[in-house]
Amino acid sequence: MDCIITCTFDNESQRWTAVSDDKYGLVLESNSLEALMERAKIAMPEMLEFTCNYTGAISLHFRAERTTRLEAAV
Repeated sequence: MDCIITCTFDNESQRWTAVSDDKYGLVLESNSLEALMERAKIAMPEMLEFTCNYTGAISLHFRAERTTRLEAAV
């Protein structure tokens, strides 16, 4: 089973958020992208078992986004 997880950095809270782009309902937060990906590796199989009764192989595809605003030089 393929699962797409989008990780987005929130500049205000200085935290990463991960959500699944599909029907599985994954929502996680962490201070670092690496820690967030590790948490998703644990949470996603548990979520699939709970929501779909699925216990087979899973491929997690991570997409990360972070926007940085630069002010114009004077």
